[in-house]
Formats: sequence, structure tokens, C-alpha cells
Amino acid sequence: MTLIALWLHVLGAVVWLGGLMYQAHVLRPAEPGQVQAFAEAARRGRPAAWAALALVVLTGFYNVTRLGPLEQVMQSRAALVLAGKFVLVLVVITLTAQRDFAQVPRLRRALGGAEDPAPALRAIAWLDRLALLLGAIIVYLGLAISRS
Repeated sequence: MTLIALWLHVLGAVVWLGGLMYQAHVLRPAEPGQVQAFAEAARRGRPAAWAALALVVLTGFYNVTRLGPLEQVMQSRAALVLAGKFVLVLVVITLTAQRDFAQVPRLRRALGGAEDPAPALRAIAWLDRLALLLGAIIVYLGLAISRS
């Protein structure tokens, strides 16, 4: 069961980070005429992204229970790294929620009302890049925990 949980954890991270990387660097529109397609892709990709993120969180909690007794874990070097990882995961979830439930709808409203979509696009780009950076750090911290 531990190997399956670890595999699901890594698979969820790959799907979430890979989708975010693709969206941020391939789908992000270079031309004004592509903004509608980007907004639709962002909306359609949301369920898969959130499912992957939920899978990562749930399997992450399970994997923590496999590290050993809580007292032993709390006295190890892994405790501080684990705490940092949890904090970063909460930040990434917050950034992702801001992007998906505030900025993408803002972009869709701008497109529907013939407003300038640039502010929403800039916010989405910033949130995507920050989430990717933090995601890479979270992956590193996960590897550090597994090696401690």
C-alpha cells in the first residue's frame, strides 16, 4: 500500500505541475485573439488540476503516517522540513484558488463585457509562475524528507 500511495502522490504532482507548466508557458496567449481560447482551457483544466492537487494532499497525509511514530518524526530533521512543506502546500492551494476562482472568472467577465483582459492575464501569469516555483520547492522538500 505504501508504494501505491507514493506512486499516486508522485503521479498527482506530475499531473498538477505538468498541467500548470503547459498552461503557463504554452497556452498563455501571445496574441490578443487567443485570450478566449486560453480562458476556456483554464476553465476546462480546473477539475483535473484540483483533482490532482487533492490527490497529492491526501496521499501526502497518508505518507506522513508511514514515517513512523509521531514522537520520533518530531525529533528528527524531517520535522522542520515537513512543516515547511505543509506551509508551502497551503500557500500553493491559496494561490491556485485565487487564480481559478477569482482571476479566471475575472478574465471571462472581461472578455464577455469587452473590457481589457490584460490585468487578469497578468495576475494569472504571476500566480502560475509563483505556484510553479513553490511547487518545485515542495518537490525538493519531499525528496529531502524521503532521504532523511
